[in-house]
Amino acid sequence: MLVRSGLPWVRRGARRLTGASLALLLGCSGAAQTPSAARPARVVKTPPAQPKAPEGPPLLPAHVIAELEDEDATPYLARRGDEALLLYAAGGRWRTRVLGADGSPRGDATEVGPAAADVPGAALRATPQGYIAAWIEQTEGGRAVRVLALDPAGKPLGPASLVARTAEDITWLEVLPNATGTLVLWEMPRQAQDGAAQSVDRVDVVMTVVAQGKDGAIKPTAPASVAREVLGWNAVATERGAAVALVLPPPGGERKPARKADAEDAAGAPKLGFIALLEIDAAGKVSAPVTVSPEPTAQIDLDIVSVGGRYLLTWTDERDIDSAVFVAAVEPGGKVVVAPRQATTPSGEQALVSLVAPPAGGGGRALLAWEDLLRPPGSEGGADAQGGGRLIHLASVGPDGALSAERAGLVFSASGPPDLVADGDGFAAVTLAPATLKASRGEAAPPVWPTFVRFGPDLSVRAAEPVRAAPFAATDGVPYLVRGLSCHKGACATLASAAAGAPAQQGGAGAAGGRAGAAGARAPLAVVSLPVRESAWRAPAFREDKDPPPRATAVRALVEGDHVARVAAAELEGGTALAAWVTYFVEGASDRAPRGQDLSATLAVRAASPGAPGKLNVLSQKASSLGGVAIAAAPPAPADAKGKGGAAQGESVLAWVARERGETQVYVTKLDATGAKVAQKKLTTAPRKKQGGAASEASDVAIAYDGAGGFIVAWVDSRDGNAEVYAARIDRALNRTLPDRRITNAPLDAAEVQIAVRGQEAWLVWSDARPAGDAAAGGAGEQGGEASGDIFLARLDVKTLQRIGDESRLHASPEHSRSPVLAPLDGGALVGWVDEVAGGGASAGGGAAAGGHARFLRLDSGGAAQGAPLAVAAPGGAGVSSVALACDKVCRGVLASAPGDSVVLSAFTLAPGEAAAPSLKPLAWLTGSASQDVSPVFAGRSGTSLFFADDSVSGAGRVRWMTIAWP
Repeated sequence: MLVRSGLPWVRRGARRLTGASLALLLGCSGAAQTPSAARPARVVKTPPAQPKAPEGPPLLPAHVIAELEDEDATPYLARRGDEALLLYAAGGRWRTRVLGADGSPRGDATEVGPAAADVPGAALRATPQGYIAAWIEQTEGGRAVRVLALDPAGKPLGPASLVARTAEDITWLEVLPNATGTLVLWEMPRQAQDGAAQSVDRVDVVMTVVAQGKDGAIKPTAPASVAREVLGWNAVATERGAAVALVLPPPGGERKPARKADAEDAAGAPKLGFIALLEIDAAGKVSAPVTVSPEPTAQIDLDIVSVGGRYLLTWTDERDIDSAVFVAAVEPGGKVVVAPRQATTPSGEQALVSLVAPPAGGGGRALLAWEDLLRPPGSEGGADAQGGGRLIHLASVGPDGALSAERAGLVFSASGPPDLVADGDGFAAVTLAPATLKASRGEAAPPVWPTFVRFGPDLSVRAAEPVRAAPFAATDGVPYLVRGLSCHKGACATLASAAAGAPAQQGGAGAAGGRAGAAGARAPLAVVSLPVRESAWRAPAFREDKDPPPRATAVRALVEGDHVARVAAAELEGGTALAAWVTYFVEGASDRAPRGQDLSATLAVRAASPGAPGKLNVLSQKASSLGGVAIAAAPPAPADAKGKGGAAQGESVLAWVARERGETQVYVTKLDATGAKVAQKKLTTAPRKKQGGAASEASDVAIAYDGAGGFIVAWVDSRDGNAEVYAARIDRALNRTLPDRRITNAPLDAAEVQIAVRGQEAWLVWSDARPAGDAAAGGAGEQGGEASGDIFLARLDVKTLQRIGDESRLHASPEHSRSPVLAPLDGGALVGWVDEVAGGGASAGGGAAAGGHARFLRLDSGGAAQGAPLAVAAPGGAGVSSVALACDKVCRGVLASAPGDSVVLSAFTLAPGEAAAPSLKPLAWLTGSASQDVSPVFAGRSGTSLFFADDSVSGAGRVRWMTIAWP
């Protein structure tokens, strides 16, 4: 597949083709990369290596209409009423051929003039008088633009006219017919210097007005400037002339502050500018540009169509942390009637794919296609975005810029956009997707073929099947290239060609010139009809709005910067949540601290409310990554007998670890409802330095509201040698009401303590490496005395922190058990953890992709296990990296795993008494590395707000907030 797209393989959504890909699409070599790469070429190329093809289903109707000397040569097709005209080059000559409504040829091909050996690009459009063709050709002294007028039968009305010749490059052109003539626009690259003295790709847009006399001869005007040094542009024809949307560089060379860590990344970032619109009348008069979006945050993938008498503009915008698809509407004359706004609910990083105009002359609605880079896989209709490729989202959009409630998903197994056009009252697409029969059970990998889909006005799938036809029998009916999708009065067809040397089907009136292509010499070109009919093939598309929950309803980024080590969250009254995080920092491995300053990891907090995220509060740059972070919320404090001392709002306390002068201590910080610091105290003052040995460490903090006006803090501390679990109690003023209390006493290390309060008891769970036969394990099963790491539980009295009974080993396993989570629930609690396979997992450097599964165990009110732990495997047998749990009437969870090269978040529910492993439903594939532990955590017991770490497409660390709809 050789098309352009701003998607996962391109950093920060920059939508660029490589020079070689652009050359192949346009028929030249060495084409410069300029903003013209923002315009997609809808070419679907079948992969050469294919699994065995399914047998049985019928082929599609087709007519061979030409033979191409170069299998990658570009033919051009334009519809005019019930007929269409084909333009292609063969034998050094331009040729045309008239086609009927069903794609059948009407007569032989007609030679219309000489064709240059090197044609970087061309366009063919229907006009009231017939057709206009324009092309760029390489000359000895540079490049030239020529225009040729054709009558309705495809015959030339005169020789081609030279309208421009230049020693400079010309990389793109557009033909825009209107009621009285035609505007031809082209672009010429320019190298400009911005304020930072960096080279920036820009273009000049130039035009000519082509008028036709009574004899049909064309009379082009001298080239005139439309816009100079723009970052990108796109245009739409109107009855009055044309409207041109522009991405303009910021005035004075100002640029959005770079979020990149180094110059190499900054150089690869997409060029950003602001959006403007100008109009050109039929005589070539250019209006002054009107600013549509003044923010210099637009990428160059700008698109424009005419809908309901308005111009609808869309682009990918970076004004917020996550790139998002924006829309705006402008009336003729330049009045902005719909100010720029995000087209969809926040869903993480997005990239525009295309904007498709409604049928010419019809009111109708346009079609917006985009991609969420945190992409959920398709499920309806058997589509699978992970195994089958990218998932393109579709929604119709009206002149008010509002998207329809009906949404569709389309699988596309390539790097660029699918071919999308209006189809009567609906839309049609040609995509590249796995070809499977509805009756198949997925025993073998399916072939990836070009496939058409026809959508109704509500985006329901009317028909879908692979593009397979008799002219391509040598390759199972599948063509080498598919392009030029078009529809008229509910009938759709596409151009398809075989590879050079592949024989065409012999015979029939559809053969080009009454003969087949010569084997080994030419590439047969056919028109393939795409009917609405019953099909045995599974559609690579489905209605997304009918996708049942659980599903992500919105995803927002709260911060972008350093990689994130741990995330915590707590729910406040009124639906607001506080998210806290600590960044990843390796001691001694960074030189970012100014001389004389001691910097470590960054600790920050941000409120997440139903409206929008609040202010970012950076609390410390001396935090310890290994210390982690935990947060607990308390209700408003009651007033005393005199009515004083009450709190108008709830309070939250953050537990974390600071590193100062090489030593770590536990800190507690009181926060208000916005996440701002109210008070802060050091909780521990343990001596850390040791003679002749390493300093002791505090790590893995946890905190819970004790239900009586205070908080209980737990952490892991190695002050007494090996790492043990400690706990302390504080009041609302952050004063310790009980001294540090050591909870565990075992020969090996404890880690990752978690805490929950149930009535008058505080429950602690943690991972402990003590041998399975250790007496402190409460007599749990023997495992030969080896220290594999198991999950333990201790119950403490809330007031005294004295242990209630013995510690208990929740499950003895030969696997390494880690990352416990604890969720209180009526009658007890649910504990979850990750079991890594022997020799795998993060401890062995395997990260998220090293294997293993999750286990869940119900505890009764006394902390006793209710049955055996329930094992849950990740999709595709991947390793589980972490789990988030929230329990109310039912328990809801999210499991992070890496079935491929990135992490997937999968949702599940566990009802009371459920003994079978729950089914998993993917919520999103993240953009970060598969080795990343994304530390998912719920805020509150409902499980509707999930916070987690992820890396952006650019590689920068982000904390994301996902809202989830549950059954």
